[in-house]
Amino acid sequence: MKRLIIILTVTILSTVVGLYFRPSYFMIGQLDWLNVLSKGYFVGSFSKFFSQGLLDESFYFVMRFTGGGLLGGILLSLATGGGKAKKSSGKKKKA
Repeated sequence: MKRLIIILTVTILSTVVGLYFRPSYFMIGQLDWLNVLSKGYFVGSFSKFFSQGLLDESFYFVMRFTGGGLLGGILLSLATGGGKAKKSSGKKKKA
């Protein structure tokens, strides 16, 4: 359970960092984060026609941060919880 919490925390934090540092565009600025995460689902059809490439680029930029955070979270959870010793039974085998 501890590993899952570490993985989710690092993934969420890296996604937030990706959303904060997503690229801005000339005469548009930064696109709305809800539109970036949904790849433009909430944008009207006329506006979507002109901004779909920008939405895709921002979406994949954020997904790279999310994937990196997932990988980093897995590595961090393995590094912090990987040294557990297995419990052995108290009985000894007779030869």
